[in-house]
Amino acid sequence: MSVAPPPRRKLWLDWQRGLAVLFMIQFHILDAWLSPGGKAGHEQLFTALTWIGGLAAPGFIYMAGLSQALSDEAQARKGGDPRTRRAAAIGRGLWLLGIAFLFRIFSFVAGGAWGPGWGIPYVLGVDVLSVVGFGMTLAVKLGAWHPRRPRLAIWGGLAMVLVSFFWRGAWRWDGWHDILKVDVLNVIAVGMMVSAWLSVGRPRKVALALTGGAALAVIFVTPALGALLAWRDQPWFLHQLSADPLKKLFDLPAAYLYGLPPRSQFMLFNWIAFLLAGATMAPLLTGTSRPLLVLGIAAAIYGVGRAIDPFITMPVSDPVFWWINAPSWFFTRLAICIGLTGALQLLPDLMERPLAWLSTLGRQSLAAYMVSLQLTYGGSAKLMGLDHAVALPLLLSTMVNMVVAMVVVSKAWEWWLVRERQRLAAPVAGGSAPVTT
Repeated sequence: MSVAPPPRRKLWLDWQRGLAVLFMIQFHILDAWLSPGGKAGHEQLFTALTWIGGLAAPGFIYMAGLSQALSDEAQARKGGDPRTRRAAAIGRGLWLLGIAFLFRIFSFVAGGAWGPGWGIPYVLGVDVLSVVGFGMTLAVKLGAWHPRRPRLAIWGGLAMVLVSFFWRGAWRWDGWHDILKVDVLNVIAVGMMVSAWLSVGRPRKVALALTGGAALAVIFVTPALGALLAWRDQPWFLHQLSADPLKKLFDLPAAYLYGLPPRSQFMLFNWIAFLLAGATMAPLLTGTSRPLLVLGIAAAIYGVGRAIDPFITMPVSDPVFWWINAPSWFFTRLAICIGLTGALQLLPDLMERPLAWLSTLGRQSLAAYMVSLQLTYGGSAKLMGLDHAVALPLLLSTMVNMVVAMVVVSKAWEWWLVRERQRLAAPVAGGSAPVTT
C-alpha cells in the first residue's frame, strides 16, 4: 500500500511573508537611521521607499489572517473537531498577545536604557537576562525545547525578563508606560482571536459572511470612530497619561480600538480588517493556485476603492486623517496585498532555489521581525552612531546588510528548531520500536 506524500508547501505563501519582512526592514531603517537632511537631492527615492515600506504592516496582518484560515482548512480536511480547532486558534492568538507584551518589555529594557549614569549594566550594553529569558519563553512555546517541567521554564523565562527589567533600573525611566503601547503584534494577536471566533470550525459560507462582513463594517466605521476618539491623542491628554500609570492602564482599551502615536503604533480600527480580509480570501487559495482569479479580485477591489472615494466625506478635513482612515485608501492597500498573492502564484516552482533565502525569511518572519527591530531601534544602533545619522544613498547599503543579517539569523533559528525537534523525537522513536524475541 503506497502512502501519499505530504502536501507541498505553498511557496508563494513564504515568498509573500518574506517580502513583508523586506518592506519592514527598509521602512524601519529609513525611519530610524536617516539623518536630518539626508534625503536632500533624493526626494523621489525617499517618497518611493516610504510608500513601499508602508506595505509591510498591511502585508503582515493580511498574511496572518490568510495563514490562520489556510491552517484551519488543512485541519478540517484531517477531520479535526470544530470546537477544538477554534479553541486552539484562539489560544494561538492569546500566546502571540503574551509574546507581544514580553517583546515590549524586552524592547524597553534592551533598546531604551542607554542613558549615562545608570550603572554597569548599561555600560556593558548586552542584556543577557532579557535575551535568555525571552528566548526560553519563545522556544518552549514553539516546542523546540521540552524539559520535564515546561511550565517552570516558561515562568522562569518571564522571571528573567522581569529581573533584568528591575536590575537595569528601567522601572525608574519616565517612559516605562511604553510597554503598554499597542503595536502590530498586538493587533495581529487580537485579530487572530476575533477571526478564529468568527470563522474557525464554522461552515464555509457562514465563515466567509462573518469575516467579510466584519471587515467591511470595520473599514466603513473607522472614520467616525477616529473622529470620536481623536481627543485622546491630544497633547494635554497624553501628558496626563504619562504622569498617571492608572490612567494609562485604563486608556488601554481605547488605545486598542483607535489611537495614534505615541498612544498606539497601530490600532484595531481599521488594521484588523486586513486580517479579516485575508481570512475571507483563504478558501480561494486552497488546493490549485488560481493566480488570474486572485489578480482579478485585486483589480476589482482597487476599482471599488477608486469609485467610492469621491462619494465618501471624511468627518475631519485633515489630509493625514484621510491617509489613516479613508475606506478608499484601505481598499488600495488591500488590493496590493491580494495582487501580490496572485503575482507570486504566477512564479514557477523553478524559482524555489533562487528564492530560498526569501522563503527562509518568510518561514521565520517572527524571529526576523524581533531581531531586526532591536538592531534598528535598539541601543546597539545608538552606540554605533547610526541613529538618525546616515544619508539616503548610504542607507541603501545598510538595508542590504540588514537583510543579509536577517537571512543568517533566520537560517540559524530554523536550523536550531529542526535540530531540537529531531533530538526530542529520537527517544520517542526509539521507545516505540517493536521488540523482537
